[in-house]
Amino acid sequence: MMQSFLSQAGYISNAEADIWSRPEYCGIAYSDGDEVEQRIEQIVRSTKDLSVLSSELRSHCTDWPSLYHLSGVRANILRPFESDLNGHILEVGAGCGAISRYLGECGATVLALEGSLRRAAIARLRTRDQPNVMVVAEQFDQFLIDQKFDVITLIGVLEYANLFATVEHPALAMLEHARSLLKPNGKLIIAIENQLGLKYFAGAPEDHLGQSMYGIEGRYQMDEPQTFGRRFLSELIHQAGFAKSEFLIPFPDYKLPVCILTAEGLNAPDFDAAELACQSITKDAQLPERTLFSLERSLPVVFLNGLAVDLANSFLIVAANSSEDDLRSGSLAYYFSTDRRSDFCKETIFVRSDESILVKRRALPTNSFPEPIENAHLFFQPPCDLAYFRGKTLYQKFVAIVTRPDWSIKEIQHYFSKYLEIILEIVHSEGHLCSSQLQNILLPGDYLDAIPSNIVMTDDGKAVYIDREWCALQGISLDYLLFRAITSLMKGISTFSQPQDPALATRGGFLLAVMNSLGFSPTDEDFSRFLWMESELGIFASGVESRVFTTWSPDASLPGCSGSFPGEALESRLKRTELAKSVAEKFAYERLAEIQRLQTQLVATEEAKDYAESLAIDRLQELQQLQGQLTQTRAQLEFIQSSRGYKLLKIIRLDPNRRRPDV
Repeated sequence: MMQSFLSQAGYISNAEADIWSRPEYCGIAYSDGDEVEQRIEQIVRSTKDLSVLSSELRSHCTDWPSLYHLSGVRANILRPFESDLNGHILEVGAGCGAISRYLGECGATVLALEGSLRRAAIARLRTRDQPNVMVVAEQFDQFLIDQKFDVITLIGVLEYANLFATVEHPALAMLEHARSLLKPNGKLIIAIENQLGLKYFAGAPEDHLGQSMYGIEGRYQMDEPQTFGRRFLSELIHQAGFAKSEFLIPFPDYKLPVCILTAEGLNAPDFDAAELACQSITKDAQLPERTLFSLERSLPVVFLNGLAVDLANSFLIVAANSSEDDLRSGSLAYYFSTDRRSDFCKETIFVRSDESILVKRRALPTNSFPEPIENAHLFFQPPCDLAYFRGKTLYQKFVAIVTRPDWSIKEIQHYFSKYLEIILEIVHSEGHLCSSQLQNILLPGDYLDAIPSNIVMTDDGKAVYIDREWCALQGISLDYLLFRAITSLMKGISTFSQPQDPALATRGGFLLAVMNSLGFSPTDEDFSRFLWMESELGIFASGVESRVFTTWSPDASLPGCSGSFPGEALESRLKRTELAKSVAEKFAYERLAEIQRLQTQLVATEEAKDYAESLAIDRLQELQQLQGQLTQTRAQLEFIQSSRGYKLLKIIRLDPNRRRPDV
């Protein structure tokens, strides 16, 4: 049926590429570069498992372009609307087919529109086994077809309206055109960066033009991509004729979202939406190495003051033609775990249930090829529904320490000491017995996931261990769990403040200081064992052999601790420099004293050596003298003995009958 509408509108099918286009269409000048797109094309062409959750494709995600075009995380942006993704769907800006593939797997009849001829061909390669997906190479403003759609998506498209339209208000014209193609009860789904996103205030460069503060300062030109703030975009949607719209917030942004918060979740007083947002920050593959301030500390303040939507990094918007359409989902938040083996991918939805909140967890349906799961040490616990515990995770308590300037090892030691105490309390409360010696404690296998972000301290002071997924059949040692806890926190925070002791500013310095302060003294063999176990877990969970850890990067700086922060005051830099200088001087003096002590010992050793040599020479001379005397004495004795023998023989010859005297 869709083919007939395309044919009537003047589009023809290219049998070789299996895409539709007008005979005269030449494509738009938009590309990630020849090398990138040729590489993506070759990967897709040679891949057998083209599904959204394909481990085969995930193994090729080695840089930002391949991650963006191939990762199954991309599809998370539409998962909250899965029940609506049926009927006829128009996807505007299909790119290389990451979202097209997901829409096809939902069972809808999909028309994927892409302006670039090469990208359209790649999108068709990605969906080549889906007869319900058609790819059309065309500009959206030139797309005129006598067909209405149930859903239209503008995922990462609206910001490019300026580049491919000649009208006075390109973004408004794009929204109006989308509305004209919707059925009366149809929905438009938009995903776009926020011009006033918090990470951009923190110094992250504008995504399309690569310059910090570009969008915040409103420097966009008419021939450049342009993003918008919440209020402006809301008014623009209304001006385009939509009866209503709802803003959701994807974290860390719409491109690779792991968490999506709804309006209901943001306004629920008994739900901590900021916690989910904070734990998603470091999953932003485009986040700069250093930011002007701590995003983890500032986000809760933003949420508390009702600015979560206004300062979100990205928007996910649902706009409806009908004012009677209910856009509320009844859900507070969605959390997706999709960067893993398809059998282990899951969706977590926080929903209101009467007066409480229920955490509903389910395995995601998969269209991937069956993957062999062989591991004698690990297993995965299937998701099940849980109760929601309101409180603060131990992750948040750690953030509060290390994002404050001049934090100390004493504070960190106290934190991890309390963490271990909580772990052992939970273990004992569940009826498990452990050794009294920390170094010898073996925990139950399902404590592999008992890292600080999974320990909730409820409002009444109770510690709860949540989200137990990965299990070790033979149990895990406490030192390995501590290693996992420390490394998970180090990579889970975007920006550390400078510590009192600069030695703590590296991963190795921090980890060893923590473990040693708690009575653990890991050796190189211990770290090799930890890395082997992490590699086993990484490969088991992801289904990708490349998830092998050869180092824990001990020389790498903690995020934000390498060099000065952007815009850091000279006085602050000087203070840190002086502190580092004093520590270095103290270290140098200690080493100088040690060198002087060793030099004194060396001099004494040399003197002792000289005395021993002199004594040995004297003794040698005495020995030689004694040997000479002994030789002389032996000669005299031999002479005496020979002289007496001669005399005795003479006497015997003179008188043979004479009795021989005793000699």
